[in-house]
Amino acid sequence: MRAILLFLLLLSGVCHGGTSLVLTTGEYPPYCSERLKHQGLIPHIITSAFAREGVTVRFDFYPWKRAYRLSEEGVVDGTAHWYESAERRKTHLYSDPILAETYVWFYLKSAPLEWQEFRDLAPRALVAISGYTYNEAFYKAIESVPLNVQFVTRLRQSFDLILSGRADLTLENLDVGFYSLRQFYPASTVDLFTTHSKPVMRVEGHLLISRKRPDAAELIARFNLGLKALRESGELDKMVLDSRSGRYAMDKP
Repeated sequence: MRAILLFLLLLSGVCHGGTSLVLTTGEYPPYCSERLKHQGLIPHIITSAFAREGVTVRFDFYPWKRAYRLSEEGVVDGTAHWYESAERRKTHLYSDPILAETYVWFYLKSAPLEWQEFRDLAPRALVAISGYTYNEAFYKAIESVPLNVQFVTRLRQSFDLILSGRADLTLENLDVGFYSLRQFYPASTVDLFTTHSKPVMRVEGHLLISRKRPDAAELIARFNLGLKALRESGELDKMVLDSRSGRYAMDKP
């Protein structure tokens, strides 16, 4: 009997301990970046949640399309972080939401904005980023209002256009927008910008585990347990506060 119990304990250790995962992500500071402590807020949350369940994680950084493809093909175990998508669910299992992200209008304090619906923006010159995933309502409004939207390839172009007077506002994640402004410009320039209190959209990011991994469902369940524990302990809220306070920035030499 003792031999059977010992065998079961050893088996449990093989199944539930010592698991190592390789996950992909891309540059999206302050959420994910090789230039930040803990590789950014999202890798820190994921690594900490899995650590509570005895799973170690390594993050590899790639361009976002490649990061997803490597996970889709089963070359790595999973990828983070991604929004809801029926197409991605075909090849991946989704975790519980990691964070809720808020997208708002950024504009200059000298040009106040009042808006309740997209038609209120018809007189304004908007700028957006090609390749970003905005919500369906925004894309519909571009055609139906119509909205005057100029698409650029980089976020700094959006802010430069606003500062030069060639655009009025841009739609961006609240955390990403202010982090990026602080990277691009001196504090006196950052202080020229503000955001509207009415969100344009809210989205939730998830960890994805490739369906090619046979224990994908178990890994998602273990991650969800660790994530729940992070929330209940208050540790996750502290991570978010630390990120927004700039404490993930690398110390300069």
